[in-house]
Amino acid sequence: MPRPTLQPRVALLVGHSRLQMRSVARLLGRAGFRCDAITSDQRMAPSGTVRQVMPFETAGRWIGVAIGWQSRTGGLVVPCEDSLVRQVRDAGIDDATKCRLIPVTGPEHLGHVGSKVGLARALAGAGVSAPRFTVVESAAGLVDACDTLGYPLMVKVDESGGGQGVFECHSTAEARALSMRCLPLPLLVQEWIDGELLDLSGFFRAGRPVHFVHAQFISTVGGRFGPSKVRRYTPLANLDWHLCDSLSALSAALGLDGFANISALRRRDGRLSFIEADLRPNVWVEATRLFGDDPAPAIRAAFAQGRCRARPRRRVSPRTVDLPYPFRLRAWEVLCNRHGVWRTLGEHDPLDLLRHVSGRPGRLLTRMASRIAGFAQPSKAAPSPSDGGR
Repeated sequence: MPRPTLQPRVALLVGHSRLQMRSVARLLGRAGFRCDAITSDQRMAPSGTVRQVMPFETAGRWIGVAIGWQSRTGGLVVPCEDSLVRQVRDAGIDDATKCRLIPVTGPEHLGHVGSKVGLARALAGAGVSAPRFTVVESAAGLVDACDTLGYPLMVKVDESGGGQGVFECHSTAEARALSMRCLPLPLLVQEWIDGELLDLSGFFRAGRPVHFVHAQFISTVGGRFGPSKVRRYTPLANLDWHLCDSLSALSAALGLDGFANISALRRRDGRLSFIEADLRPNVWVEATRLFGDDPAPAIRAAFAQGRCRARPRRRVSPRTVDLPYPFRLRAWEVLCNRHGVWRTLGEHDPLDLLRHVSGRPGRLLTRMASRIAGFAQPSKAAPSPSDGGR
């Protein structure tokens, strides 16, 4: 007897960056989802992966649209930026409705949403490995808190991203200087850990990891704590699976239920200390597909069969793979194939790459080409269910 054909699921992506949203849409399309989008980027148009694009408006308006969409479809809502997650958290709606729009299993987990302080407290309360910390509620208390915790340490603004609002502090004098900067309160004062920074981001379902990555930050933009532009990936089959147990404890403690951008420090003795868990996908969301570890089948299985990915049994070669993100490289780096970037180009829109490499002339040229193509092509209907949003 033939197996019944699974009907495609639906997802609503919300964000401002078409580059990131296209990656998420492609991944979910391969996982059997059909995607809609709410965005302010006018160049995000309906396509084989996105069937309907709605304009982004104020927080109250887009949240209302998302609630209505989710009520009609029962689909997956994916806010693609930290600021959007915080807008939902702070909206004047009930907690249960908030949890339909952001990836946590229930209202008891809202305390860590968009908050470094909330995350530190949630991890400590669940006994998950993380740096020692204290919370400072006034600028006057910062120096004493730093002296008590001990130097060196990190001082972090509670709500920030992209490496902004994160400061190294090595002495009382530096702590005193920070106290004079009128930083927004509260502040998280955290133990300094001399270790390797890892990305362990992935997709989670009901507090369990469905698929995740293991990537070391090789190079960043905008300073030491900025976004990564080159990463060293270890395929899942080559990992010590005690790591999966640690990630399972984290996801259960935080009630993760969707995409999460997770960072950890690996200490010299090999232990992990988790330092970040932002409830959104990142721009690397489908990068592991380039070396044969596509997250899409695991996500499809989690929704269709209610199970998480089986652990790979055989190690693969090479043991690690270095990958760059082309839109964070300089034009000359892309043109010279620095970091082997050319192998990633097939994953991105050629017009976007031309705009990035050519600067303003390329942006004008691609804008004209897009308009000409738009006039030349008839409007397309939404893809049929058999397309799977591919």
